[in-house]
Amino acid sequence: MASGVESFSATLASTIWGHRFMDGQKGPEYVLEFLNVLVGTNYNLHSNGYYRRKTAGFRQFVFEGDKEGSKNDIVSLTVDQKKVLYSLMEDPEKIDVVREFFRNLEVPLYDGRGKEANRSWYAKSLYPIHESLLFFELRKNKNSISFERNFFARGGELYFLMLAYGTQNEVLLKEKIETKMRLLLQKNKSINSITKLFTNALDADEKETEPAPLKYHETREYPQLPVSDHYLFPKFAREINNLLNLNIDIYEMFKLLTSLICFQLLRYMQQRVEMNGRSLFFIDSMDGQSKQIQKLSSESFIKNELNVKEKFEVEFDNLFYKSLGDIEGNLSFWKENPNEFLSVIGLKSLQQARKKRILKTLESCKNIDDVSSKLFVVVKEVVGDQLKKHQLSIVRGIVRDGGIGGYRTGSKYRYFMSDDFLKTIVFCNIYPKQEMEFSEFIELLYKEYGFVIGEKQAKESGIYSKSRLNISYFQKNENYLREKLKQNGLLIEYSDATAMIHNPFESIEEEVLA
Repeated sequence: MASGVESFSATLASTIWGHRFMDGQKGPEYVLEFLNVLVGTNYNLHSNGYYRRKTAGFRQFVFEGDKEGSKNDIVSLTVDQKKVLYSLMEDPEKIDVVREFFRNLEVPLYDGRGKEANRSWYAKSLYPIHESLLFFELRKNKNSISFERNFFARGGELYFLMLAYGTQNEVLLKEKIETKMRLLLQKNKSINSITKLFTNALDADEKETEPAPLKYHETREYPQLPVSDHYLFPKFAREINNLLNLNIDIYEMFKLLTSLICFQLLRYMQQRVEMNGRSLFFIDSMDGQSKQIQKLSSESFIKNELNVKEKFEVEFDNLFYKSLGDIEGNLSFWKENPNEFLSVIGLKSLQQARKKRILKTLESCKNIDDVSSKLFVVVKEVVGDQLKKHQLSIVRGIVRDGGIGGYRTGSKYRYFMSDDFLKTIVFCNIYPKQEMEFSEFIELLYKEYGFVIGEKQAKESGIYSKSRLNISYFQKNENYLREKLKQNGLLIEYSDATAMIHNPFESIEEEVLA
């Protein structure tokens, strides 16, 4: 069992959400890992494993001069690597032009304050304008380079499994997603040609002899979801299929995929912690211009976070007693061997001050009642704050990176819609070249996703009566969303009473089915 607050927290999270999500992973990295997995299965959603690519030499070439590791070393090519490059192109300036081209494809990653994430060269990624630019995160230890799971945790693998389970009984849908993804990621053949030239020269044949497992494996770690028949999974598959209908390039699609996948993961996580009904998302469409609307959105966010905290408390209770087993029979042994007790509950690597507090309480326990009251409370207090911190950070990161919400200086976290997220939610629900009436659209958002925006949804959800606000606030909130849709080219007004949401793109569906 895990040994430390962060690992203990991950153990709990795996029973609720799956093994494993990580708070250091950014929204684009969920997408990149999912695409890595999909390409590694040769576009087979029902594969049991996938192959990963290192392409370390090519990446050293692209990111030469960048940070290498925590000691602030700088990556530089070896003499032999440079000789290989000059054998490809005699003119050094042409080599620099190629490097600059690829450097401009780097995927930017940001933390919660908008500051660029501090990543070493082997943890950086490029926009996958062709599948040949997809590669897994690496770990560098002296002269050894191996695969890493620090920021490429298991989020993308878990999302792959969600689509796999969601298409289990829908073969045609599965094939459509696979075909559209293949078209998208193999389209830029000219990029593939130049990438191959450099990877063939700088990297030997690195293909793994055994694929990384996606399903049960006796000896190797593999990703796991606590449920395989969740009702959201088929919906996720249909939504990503709808998004992939758009006839746009991978650069634009990548931003929309980031919004969609983050939003789908958010819905899954919130549903898994729901114990008292449905999660609602009150959307601030006014971009903080109304303090009353902003406050309602913040309260909605806080309420959903509370669901996460409460669920983790319930699971903590279950894990604590399940781990201890026969308390009466083991209590004397634990008091004589306190480190064994810490091992049993998975906290052997706890900080010394926290460890002492637990062991002092254990020493005072005389019976089961003492363990269930005094010791239970102390252990819960010791790990509780850190436990919630790690898991809430995961949810906040997904909300922020997906464009579903965030915060500004001086305000609390709240829900809103970025332009990319707004486009994504339209394209997932309205087919190319088709339309939907505006009021019908926002009602769909309420029924399907729990989005509360305008007057009707505020009344149906009970938020209006609880808020004690004038109905005009909700009407303004709805009108601001209408205007935002119009500014993004997603809404056409025929009159004050009639407005249609439309998807202006062409569909690639015929090309896929041909």
